[in-house]
Amino acid sequence: MLSNYLNFQFDVQGKPVNGFCMRIQDDFHETYAVIVDGYHSFCIWLDQPSSTWRSSKYTNVEPGVLEKIISHLDIHKLA
Repeated sequence: MLSNYLNFQFDVQGKPVNGFCMRIQDDFHETYAVIVDGYHSFCIWLDQPSSTWRSSKYTNVEPGVLEKIISHLDIHKLA
């Protein structure tokens, strides 16, 4: 199970991406605050029952960055 805090560091198209996710208490979704160096913070959550990841309205990161963050969360939830 993922702890409440997860650091990440990876490259997307040769650009280093550093940051962390922090689990937020939410009665309806599995929700995380995401802090990425060089970007505004945003939230992502796992929408049920569709099992689709969603992001806040003003998320302003490249799609590859968002996909990597979600993938990182999925991998570490299973550990």
